[in-house]
Amino acid sequence: ASTETRHSSSSKASSLPPLPRNVKVVQLTEDLIPAFKRLNSLTLPVPYPPSFYTETMTEPHHSITLMALWHSKPPTNPQSSDTEKPLLVGAIRCRILPSSILYISTLCLLSPYRSHGIATHLLQKVVMKAAKEHNVKSVTAHVWEANYDALKWYKKRGFEVVGKEEGYYRKLMPSGAILVRKVIGVGDFLS
Repeated sequence: ASTETRHSSSSKASSLPPLPRNVKVVQLTEDLIPAFKRLNSLTLPVPYPPSFYTETMTEPHHSITLMALWHSKPPTNPQSSDTEKPLLVGAIRCRILPSSILYISTLCLLSPYRSHGIATHLLQKVVMKAAKEHNVKSVTAHVWEANYDALKWYKKRGFEVVGKEEGYYRKLMPSGAILVRKVIGVGDFLS
């Protein structure tokens, strides 16, 4: 069974299409924090306090937080990219839990930019970075039980439902969260 799992993981990872040439994945910088706050408020059903963003700029959170910037056209050289300000369209912010687990705190992408593989690239890059720098063995996330699209997205990327927590999102109805998990395998490092 483990051979099949490894094979299917590697075929999924190797079939990942390249990012569009006008998308750059970068570390979070201080000047991107306002756009990161705006992105989270537009795409996530719960607000995050200022302390969340302050903590994000500290290690180990900062090294496992990535932003996807959309340029109106692919940058051709450093001088030309200075004139055009890219748009922050996606982001992933994680933390390290005990037992070498990478926990996805937030993963969001503006809807007009979906179907380009941006969120999948963010996930893959952060998993590779966390495995290399923090020796993580699995990745988990809570998904609002009413967010069927997100649950489908995670399942398509090899995550399994491992539980449900009632009342996780106190201000949302329904209030439950589905816990998803994926064991990190060799196939996750193929591109």
